[in-house]
Amino acid sequence: MNAPPRLFTLPEPVAPHWRHAWGGVWRLTLHRHFLPGRWLMVLIGLAVLALLGFAPGRGGLSRHFTEWTVAFYATFLVPALAFISAAGAMRDEMKSSTVDYVFTRPVRRPAFVAFRFLAHTVCAQLDFLLALGVVLVVGAARGVPGVLAIMPALLLGQVLLVTAFSALGFLAGVLTSRYIILGFGYAGVIEVGIGQIPTQLSRLSMTQQVRTLVDTLLLRSEAHSPGLLAVTGTLVLFTLVVLALAALLFHHREQGAASET
Repeated sequence: MNAPPRLFTLPEPVAPHWRHAWGGVWRLTLHRHFLPGRWLMVLIGLAVLALLGFAPGRGGLSRHFTEWTVAFYATFLVPALAFISAAGAMRDEMKSSTVDYVFTRPVRRPAFVAFRFLAHTVCAQLDFLLALGVVLVVGAARGVPGVLAIMPALLLGQVLLVTAFSALGFLAGVLTSRYIILGFGYAGVIEVGIGQIPTQLSRLSMTQQVRTLVDTLLLRSEAHSPGLLAVTGTLVLFTLVVLALAALLFHHREQGAASET
């Protein structure tokens, strides 16, 4: 007995093409990165940073400026802005108008999160590189001796913190639209609370680890401080674990309710 003819045939599943998926995510991220309105905000932020750099008094200029750069710029301003920027970027991806399109594409959700994180972090590093350039110009304009000598250590710390706190921002963005409250909670408990305890528990603080590393590289800290490889490895591990959690939660959550949480 002959089988009845099919009225239609199902399309064959499309295998994911990771290079094309990465290219698409990168182009979309780069397009958003160079929007005129966004760069206006960046320029305003750089101007405010320059004004803050000129604010400290003249007494003990070299030490005071270096301390301001490490304590305020590198280990407070950089991680805070990196977290907020990354969390906001992740919330944008969870809007229904975005996810409805993205998940019709042949790319898995965890891979999409990884690609989006890589693209966002590269762009964020470029933004903060400009900010570090402003700090360098301010230091030179104020006549701080040896300002060029502190830049490599600051650049290393900045790259590590932008990467780690961008991953944390992605996780917070997946968890809730109130990611700033979550960020305050993390900063209060881990970075300000546990990070100030003079024991091994302080190593849970990413900013404290980077500050200790920068102090060591600037020859202003103890010889037994954790080395470059130890701190870098810790922050890389932190980034991978947090990003994996973000990808896992993003993969399993219902997108229809994502914008409401």
